[in-house]
Amino acid sequence: MTYQIIPFESTELMAGNNDSFALNAAAEEFASVKFPVFSIKGGRFHIKREGVKTLVTRPKVNPSDPDEPASYIDMLVLNLQKAKTFYLEGYVEGSEEKPDCMSNDGIAPDAAATSPQCSTCALCPHNAWGSGSNDKGEATKGKACSDTLRLAIASPANLDDPYMLRVPPASLKAFAEASKWLSSHNVPINRALIRIGFDTDKTGVLTFKAIGGVDSATYAKATQLMNSELVLQITGKAITAAQRLAQALPQAAAPVAIAKPAGPTPEEIAANAKAEKIAKMKAEMAALEAEDATPVQSTATPAAVPAATPAAAAPKAPKVAKAKAAEPAAEAAAPSAAAKVVDSSNFDSELAGLLG
Repeated sequence: MTYQIIPFESTELMAGNNDSFALNAAAEEFASVKFPVFSIKGGRFHIKREGVKTLVTRPKVNPSDPDEPASYIDMLVLNLQKAKTFYLEGYVEGSEEKPDCMSNDGIAPDAAATSPQCSTCALCPHNAWGSGSNDKGEATKGKACSDTLRLAIASPANLDDPYMLRVPPASLKAFAEASKWLSSHNVPINRALIRIGFDTDKTGVLTFKAIGGVDSATYAKATQLMNSELVLQITGKAITAAQRLAQALPQAAAPVAIAKPAGPTPEEIAANAKAEKIAKMKAEMAALEAEDATPVQSTATPAAVPAATPAAAAPKAPKVAKAKAAEPAAEAAAPSAAAKVVDSSNFDSELAGLLG
């Protein structure tokens, strides 16, 4: 078979490929997504980008001023997603170790989880209240699997460069309160400039404060970026390659349910008839057995004795002769028990055939 190699720049090669990327999606499952991440370890903001960790510093008044850690950052929230994280040995504040089990949607473990604990988050025992423990190993009322938020945030000056910020469990209430305040003022959270800082009284706890809204053009772009591929990857909402492949493959038709006909089926009718016949035969056998148990009495009547005459009395018949004469009449009047047993055996054999 001959073939031809077509240059990638050819319009012939580029055309007609819109529905042929299922295998590409499966192969790209192993490609790592690169996006910068904000770290809050040690009460300092750091940016981790492609393996390089950079401290976020305050703006300098003079170029010669020393670098000082920034106490806050002003960001727009482009999108967010509830997530869960679980550490077998417990989470150490400020640690950057990956969790043993995690969920990017709060429904099921993520495909990247190294040690999934359950098929779904709802059924996982680590997601139950009272499963948590403190640094001393003592039981607490909280969960062993922590609820967090994955935020996609960006500076309004550069919305095309979003970051991921993971809001820890102890900071969720502060974030919710800031969102409630914006709702009460009829402002969408992705239009407000949020100042994110550290709680000076609680280690590792973030604060959130809305300091103002952005202009219409900036808000329009933020809204446009909300469902961009990179922002969805940051929040964990992006559809996975495996899901894309499943959508691309043809779906099997759902089985058609066959309606059950009204009334008894032929099989049910036959079974009912058989049961009735068995019951009838059992009743007949019971009647035979009751008859066998009844003593057989002779129905022969004694021979008439002629009346005595004055001339001479008739000679009496011998007793033995009378008994012998009565035997044939008794046998004729009552069938023998042996004959009844033979009759009942016919029922036994037929009944055994029905029951078998």
